[in-house]
Amino acid sequence: MNRILIRLAALAIFQACLIQPGYAAGTNAVIPYKTVDDLCQMADGVDQTKLLVQVFVSSKNKAVHPSDISLAIQSGAKGTIPVQVRTDGQLLNFPHQKELRRENPSVIANQPKGTLNLAISVRLAIPDDPTFRYSRLGDGVAEANKAIKAQAGMLSLLAPKAQGVIFFFPKASAGKAKVEIASVAGKKEYMADENGQIKLRLEKILLAENPEVKVSEKLQLITPDME
Repeated sequence: MNRILIRLAALAIFQACLIQPGYAAGTNAVIPYKTVDDLCQMADGVDQTKLLVQVFVSSKNKAVHPSDISLAIQSGAKGTIPVQVRTDGQLLNFPHQKELRRENPSVIANQPKGTLNLAISVRLAIPDDPTFRYSRLGDGVAEANKAIKAQAGMLSLLAPKAQGVIFFFPKASAGKAKVEIASVAGKKEYMADENGQIKLRLEKILLAENPEVKVSEKLQLITPDME
């Protein structure tokens, strides 16, 4: 199974993220261009109206904020190319170029070697409104499976497949937060466990019906469930 597939399969957890260690070159943290490009291409290839896939950089040093980090591609052919990093550490508009992939230059950070983390976040695109349609869950899961299949290539038959979602509520909502589904067959209720999570396997009959889903408290996020 290729490593990109393994990455995406491992992402469907709270703060779903793949951590890549900083690569050492001199005194600064260095990451190969292809490593960053693979993750950013995965994110850019997803329908973000259904599934939010974002790449972030952070430091293992808690005193260093994401806004303190800067990245630059050091290309022998194209020179220094700054990488746009938001104040929360999200990478934006990473350049996807065949020439750079062939060269695979270093992406150098202004941070010491061994201190840099690269992460990818995966969550469903759900509105802030506590009520939404079941199809939003189905669309997010379908998009996740589409991304897995695209990355797996010929190994897609062996790839894991999301069959449901996980709702994440704050820990303070453990045992209290609820998800209600108002189906034709009757209202279904699901209660958050001791970790503030609700695992929900999607049902074909409900995907066809597209009932209303209501959460009792503000969500942190919803992720595809890869189990």
